Amino acid sequence: MERPAFQMTLAAMLGVVACIAVNFWLFRLGVFWGILGLNVTKHVVTAYLCQVLGVDRQRPSEPATARVLAKPAPEVPIP
Repeated sequence: MERPAFQMTLAAMLGVVACIAVNFWLFRLGVFWGILGLNVTKHVVTAYLCQVLGVDRQRPSEPATARVLAKPAPEVPIP
């Protein structure tokens, strides 16, 4: 049986709850701090989702490209 594409772990759920709590606390300090906290939370959640869903992951069927190194030129003795 295949695992679903997105499955939230307990640590991820605790992270979401912590972000929400921090955002509420920042809005109590002021609107600027609240909006700044929302912006940071948005970027963190987006990065986590991209990592979990494998947005930039290479397909296993693609052959790996090998890097070819050039041979060093032979040393010529200086007369």
